[in-house]
Amino acid sequence: MTGFDMRTAVGVCLGISVLAGMGLAGSSATGAAPVAAAGVKGDPIYERKAIMQRLDEEGEVLGNIVAGIEPPERLAEVTRTIANDAKESTESFRTIAPGGRSRDEVWSNHDDFMKRMENFSRNAEAMAKAGETGNMAAVTSLMVDAMPCKQCHDTYRAPKKPS
Repeated sequence: MTGFDMRTAVGVCLGISVLAGMGLAGSSATGAAPVAAAGVKGDPIYERKAIMQRLDEEGEVLGNIVAGIEPPERLAEVTRTIANDAKESTESFRTIAPGGRSRDEVWSNHDDFMKRMENFSRNAEAMAKAGETGNMAAVTSLMVDAMPCKQCHDTYRAPKKPS
């Protein structure tokens, strides 16, 4: 791989591993009732969880492509899917629906949260465009900004409750 540092790829893969455990199931500290029955299609919390789980899976595949485990021919497909799901996840948080593992700050500081989500969506789109060219180095250079999961989760996501 020309212009590509395997240590960088491994680092990016490790960074993507923060996507693990993306489920947002749980209860809201606000006690607000969800818009639809919890855990069913149409419930915004359920829908957010499903999108985040897909992003987790896609991030793992992208990490495997960058690491050379999966074929590079999948780069365009996977980066496009991530961009589409980033956009869908952004839209899913426009509806005020406290619950899951979203901290109350998602809703009390919704403007900042949505700014972060819109940046996520925009950066994932840029990564998808780079993916369409097949330029692995360009995709790798955009991955941290295109998938800022940890930065957002540190502020806006409650920790998992022990089982």
